Amino acid sequence: MNNSNNSSNSVQFGVKNTPYLISNDIPKEYPWLNDNQYCDVCVAGGGLTAAMCALKIAEKGRGVVLITDREIGFGEDAYLPAAAEADCGFTMTELSRNLDTDTSIRLYSLGCEALDELENLCNSLDAAEGKCGFKCEFQRHDALIYTDDDSELELLNHEYLARKHNGFECTYITREMARNSFSFDISGGILSKEFGAILDPYHLTHLCLMRAEQMGVKIFEHTEAIDIETPKDDDGSVIITTSAHRRIYADKLVLATGSRGIETISPTFRRRTRYYTISKPIPPEDENGWPGKCIIRTFGAPKIHYSFTPDGRISTSGLESRAFGLGGKLKELLQMSSGSEKRFDHLEESVEYLFPAIPNIKTEFEYELQYASAPDGLPVIGTHPEYKNCIFALCTGQGAAIYSQLAAQFAADITEGLHSADMDLFKVLR
Repeated sequence: MNNSNNSSNSVQFGVKNTPYLISNDIPKEYPWLNDNQYCDVCVAGGGLTAAMCALKIAEKGRGVVLITDREIGFGEDAYLPAAAEADCGFTMTELSRNLDTDTSIRLYSLGCEALDELENLCNSLDAAEGKCGFKCEFQRHDALIYTDDDSELELLNHEYLARKHNGFECTYITREMARNSFSFDISGGILSKEFGAILDPYHLTHLCLMRAEQMGVKIFEHTEAIDIETPKDDDGSVIITTSAHRRIYADKLVLATGSRGIETISPTFRRRTRYYTISKPIPPEDENGWPGKCIIRTFGAPKIHYSFTPDGRISTSGLESRAFGLGGKLKELLQMSSGSEKRFDHLEESVEYLFPAIPNIKTEFEYELQYASAPDGLPVIGTHPEYKNCIFALCTGQGAAIYSQLAAQFAADITEGLHSADMDLFKVLR
């Protein structure tokens, strides 16, 4: 299998579009590979998914080597939002268009379990490795889905009943209830209890690898894989050749290379562009009209996510390249245009529209991410019959933090020869 860990066009840093998470000092640098390596598992990738896979597999007692062609955390994961939701941005209504009801419910349950596990991991890392001067900053929050379009209330109510009936703790928010708490018009909403969290995924990536290194994982930056030779049967080694003409001989290879991996393995992948704006820090006394700093997203189109970052900034993202519906006050405000600058302007305008009681909201960072995804928007996790001893752990998009937790567990299970029915939800050939 010819493969490469080359830089992707999706990552283009500049003065204006540098993701804010990596705008500070790099926590730790790692050497490049200058000799051959032999290991149980090689992990290719330098983002959150790769870091969590390396740590989880090392916890199983396996010898692990991780390589990335750039600095740790400087790929697509540098753009990850500082918020995670158990539903990964999907309503049950959306999932049911492609999946049966039982599968949709199971995906929600897996998301809730992954969020709990992510919280435990972050707290553990902050208590130990966090003494190095930075932390994951995990904070649990409620999550609100809302609409200001009366024509969407029937669908929203259906979504609420589906969540409530299947045991997911939530409250239906009426216009009258919202009027006493929120500064913007809400026709209806669903407030899900502790269904989301904010965190620092960039520092989480580094903390995972710091712990993994303590467990014996070897980490090499600026080490590009230019060729991957897979065995003809399940008993042979995977041989990874690097640009420095060094080789890694591994029993198994975990490919956690995000969009590049999806484009390699999935002929029906979809390209998407997501836009982000990050404000300057908001003083706590000015956080008006946003109760509990809950994670907020619009129910219909255009889909926009709003949250606070761990350091008190307003993070706004969305307006992905797709068809948009009509109706609703916010939608009328956001008449879409083709230019990126216009989309950034629309995101900024939407924040000012929703939170007029928060004074002096100033954007400090704005950037866009071009990424690939499977047609159903779910991650690609598992094996492929053509690529012996390779495990794909390809997580992109809004739900990448939750999916990375799942991918790490599944990848570790596969290295141990274990399989669960849950893996089939994300299998490569689906």
